[in-house]
Amino acid sequence: MKTQPNAGRSVARLWGIAVVTTLALAACGGGNEGSEPKGVSAPVSGEAIMARSAAQTITLQQQGARLNNEELEQIAKTGVLPEPFEGPLLSGAEGSTGATLNSEAVNKSLAARKSAASLVPVYRFFNGSTSAHFFTTSTTERDNVIANQPAFSYEGPAFNTSNAAIPGLSPVHRFYNTQTGVHFYTISETERANVAANLPQFNYEGIAYYASTLSGTGYVPLYRFFHAARGFHFYTNGQVERDIIIATLPEYSYEGIGYYVLNDDWQTPAVPHTGIGGAQCYKSGSNTLFFCGFQSTRDLNSQQDGHRISVNRMSYSEVTGQSGAECMRDNVTGLVWEVKTAAAGPRAGSRTYRRTLGFVGDPTTTAAYVDTVNNLNLCGFNDWRLPTMEELHGLVDFGRSSGPRISLAAFPNTQEALYWTSTDSAADGDSAWYVRFDGGASSTGAKSSLRPVRLVRGGTWTGQRYVVTTQAYPGDTANNAVIDRKTGLTWRRCLEGQSWGGASCSGVLIRFTHEEALAYASGPWRLPNAKELASLADRSLSAPSLGAVAFPAASDVYTWSTTPTADATLNAWLNNFSIGSSFNLGRTTNDVGLRLVYTLE
Repeated sequence: MKTQPNAGRSVARLWGIAVVTTLALAACGGGNEGSEPKGVSAPVSGEAIMARSAAQTITLQQQGARLNNEELEQIAKTGVLPEPFEGPLLSGAEGSTGATLNSEAVNKSLAARKSAASLVPVYRFFNGSTSAHFFTTSTTERDNVIANQPAFSYEGPAFNTSNAAIPGLSPVHRFYNTQTGVHFYTISETERANVAANLPQFNYEGIAYYASTLSGTGYVPLYRFFHAARGFHFYTNGQVERDIIIATLPEYSYEGIGYYVLNDDWQTPAVPHTGIGGAQCYKSGSNTLFFCGFQSTRDLNSQQDGHRISVNRMSYSEVTGQSGAECMRDNVTGLVWEVKTAAAGPRAGSRTYRRTLGFVGDPTTTAAYVDTVNNLNLCGFNDWRLPTMEELHGLVDFGRSSGPRISLAAFPNTQEALYWTSTDSAADGDSAWYVRFDGGASSTGAKSSLRPVRLVRGGTWTGQRYVVTTQAYPGDTANNAVIDRKTGLTWRRCLEGQSWGGASCSGVLIRFTHEEALAYASGPWRLPNAKELASLADRSLSAPSLGAVAFPAASDVYTWSTTPTADATLNAWLNNFSIGSSFNLGRTTNDVGLRLVYTLE
């Protein structure tokens, strides 16, 4: 976990705030491009605004902590995200004491803001003139402060956030206290509304950045303190700093977790593209694949795989190993993959292993192979593991019609074979999941079978997976969709033909041929591709392999994807949600259901 930089020095400076009671208070907040941090602004006198008394203000600020905590607890309990207040994105203006609007950001659609999301550090300064801290996400502002503000000591990146919204993240709102010159941040929509309604000296400035209301892989807590005597908040993601403040600075009241910021290895949640190319689209009345730019293919469905090749396109980069490219990084997921060798040895592409435990020292088991590779310290790492079914399935290139269905430039020596995963069968303890690189299908088989293995490193998902949201759909009431925090995809909770009534789905599902499915759903509610659809399955469950909380009364029917079968275009890919397997079937099959995914692209 990333800790607060210069924690000891920062705590010492907090001691300075505690004992030097005559110092003026500066900002404890964040800025964006071009803002001027010096003093943040001159506080406005009490006579200049209709403000609450000091005691009333303190009480309302303390009440805000309770509202924030209650909202986070409610989200964790119900999975329902509150409707976000779509404030302006902030950008500091040169010579201005308050945040101004970034006209380019304001003019961006929500879709553009979400697709542009990326990891950005929040930089932290200590203002020696005021014994307070200043935070900014702007590299320009950071550099200006370092060069031109000698009173500000640069302490380095404090924590990470996202500079734009993606499904599952929430806006962090920024206020400016015109009486004290303090900036205040909250992710709570209830607290934001409470401050806006009851504290007129707090000017709402907009959205500072995006973070999470829930914990999970890639997220770390941002701890929140309140100094009642001075009426300002302090924030840190450092556990050591948090504990020292709690133990030694009683004037700082610990208010708990404010929200969750992004870890250094956070990756924008995404599912890699299928690899289907720009000449692999269907048109009405044909099972032949055509150039996706033809009007006839767009008329059938403009959201086919070949129309979306730029969305999460499969991409890999070398990770320097002991002797050349022994490892590859997936630039979409952030996972690092083992590259198999041609030479004889345990890492040879032709070597096979069993998923069974075997006897002590048995070199033919996957467990023994994992130990071998970790002992080799391959590419400088010793945390290699078997991939999950979903992770390994992400490497499949469905656009290939022959040979191993994978990028051979990135992964030479791959066999046209069934590769083991770490995912066990929910129905049979003696079976586990595999991915077929001779075609792209996934299913289960006996753990005693010898199969090739490709190891991976990187964190597996932990935490609450789904949050409930609302997306307009005819006949549905509120909370009709869920955001998969693991993949960033937003799914309708009901199959087509059914309606969401607030607690469950009702109605009779519609069955489709593949062409009917393409004609039916082309956006913004669209047909998912094969990888997106397979990512939805929870293979720890069966009949159906979908969580009942996110998908009440889910059916275990076959469900179509958009993805064609490159070597047999009479077929298209689907998922069997009885167990979660992925395979292809004739396009004229007319008893297959649809589960739609929402897109902003």
